[in-house]
Amino acid sequence: MLGKGRGYNKPEVIESIDKLISKYETLIFDNALNPGLIESFEDRLRHARNMGRDPMRFLEEEIAEYKALEKKTEVKAYTESIRDEARRRRQAGETFADKVLDEYRQRIEHYPEVSIHPDADTEVAKLYGALDLLDKNHWSPLIEYLRKAFPRAGQIDRMTIEQRFWRFISTRKDRLPEELEPYRRSLAAPSATRKERIREAQEAVKSAAFFLHELLGVCEDARRQTEPGEDVERALGFIREIITDFRIKELKRR
Repeated sequence: MLGKGRGYNKPEVIESIDKLISKYETLIFDNALNPGLIESFEDRLRHARNMGRDPMRFLEEEIAEYKALEKKTEVKAYTESIRDEARRRRQAGETFADKVLDEYRQRIEHYPEVSIHPDADTEVAKLYGALDLLDKNHWSPLIEYLRKAFPRAGQIDRMTIEQRFWRFISTRKDRLPEELEPYRRSLAAPSATRKERIREAQEAVKSAAFFLHELLGVCEDARRQTEPGEDVERALGFIREIITDFRIKELKRR
């Protein structure tokens, strides 16, 4: 142990103590916690001084305790906000399914839609709109990166990936991506059943999901050959956003 009170008057220790007290004050004010938390801290501080405890060890323990309290408070606040939201929705006659669908719609709202058919599912139209953005904003640096990592045709799946990509985007104006044609035909055919149209929509989503996961896999293999630049990292980040936003994380080829 140190001598009584030694070390607690150092400027850096005083500054750390003041910062910690300030954090307690903010946490207490923002979350309506018991103000006695500061008094308890100050009691522990006096005791540590009187006992000659190492100030750095004391601060380390106190910061850890504060962070644990902060985390507990955040979890409690989040839980209460979920309860309040659920109560509000129940009072408004909304269901949990309504909430999930509303959140999902918000997540994909910013993506453009490919014009398939007036009766086309919005999810399909926006997923292929996202692939169109991938083509316009990110495909060039991405394919250049893969060609650099795998310069010879046939190396891994680079050529397959490159050729398959063109099935998911419009190769010329007013022409649908090739992968969407079966879905468009099912929507346009008067004899097609609702079940057939749903199946074709699911197939269009599944094909896009398989491709995006396999594209990420090839890019991970390429990373072992050469490090990607910032433009490629942005492209990969965008692909991961599509996978998350459209909830296709588990749609992988088995």
